[in-house]
Amino acid sequence: MSGNELKFIRTEIGTLTRFLRDLREDEVIERLQLERRLANARERLAEIEHLPKARSLSIVFGGSPVEGRRSMDAGFGAAALKAFVDVVEAVRAGLMADEPMEGGRLPRLKERSLRIVDRAGGSCGFELELPPLAPEEEPPQGSMLPEAQERRVDAYALAIETTLALIGEVATSSSSDEATSDAVAEMHRRAADKVRAFVKVLADHGALFAAEFEGRQVRLNSDEEVRRVVDALNVADMTEREDEVEGMLIGALPESRVFECRSGDGTLIKGKIDRSVADVMAFKAAWENKEALLRFRVVSSRGKERYFLKFASAPGRR
Repeated sequence: MSGNELKFIRTEIGTLTRFLRDLREDEVIERLQLERRLANARERLAEIEHLPKARSLSIVFGGSPVEGRRSMDAGFGAAALKAFVDVVEAVRAGLMADEPMEGGRLPRLKERSLRIVDRAGGSCGFELELPPLAPEEEPPQGSMLPEAQERRVDAYALAIETTLALIGEVATSSSSDEATSDAVAEMHRRAADKVRAFVKVLADHGALFAAEFEGRQVRLNSDEEVRRVVDALNVADMTEREDEVEGMLIGALPESRVFECRSGDGTLIKGKIDRSVADVMAFKAAWENKEALLRFRVVSSRGKERYFLKFASAPGRR
């Protein structure tokens, strides 16, 4: 269900209620008409209020392609919006992938995609919505836990959050290249390529960018920040593989997603919990200090290997 529709009906109910309150007692016909409209609006609200709601995403552009709040270059707007949708599709595919994503066409969800619902209020940009999960959609494999087999994870929403988080972290990073590389390594290489392609559209047109999703905001406020993201996401030397190790998760921090594992031969493995594991607290409760078969995504970039823990199962299960 569209969030705009819910907002419209609630606004209509408030308006009709005020009109009724302001009517004179002798305006009987008008009162009957308004009461009928109010009853219909309340009935419609009761029908849809409990339904799964679409999630709102606001994307706003600035810079050379934009003329104040009046207009935006159509070629740029179309290219930038398509590039952003391609990013989300690639990140979503990466979150759901059991193996490193190689060449070939990325899978798309034909029945579910971002929808343009309006122009961004007061700015040159787009108001988009992500339709709610269909009943038959399954959570990504990397998030499946024994205690949470029935908990559904919205991989598409998680992909939007991950994309905005990466752009924000890289753009505002004042630390070393090492920290930037760590942020980039959290994403699959092909997904990082898509993020770079989107930001390069901004750079090529001298454009700036801001977005908000589920209360999280990210901004590229200057050409310098745009260029920093483009340069940082050059992942030509990045490779990744999957490793499985029998061992034990001995510690995990839900906020920072940092973990420590001890393999069966005593080797200490440190890294971050992969973003495909949506509920780190549940993962920690399920597997901390228990023997398990641990699956890692291992990313090699700029001479360093980074481990991302993405799955755990009972020993002996593959």
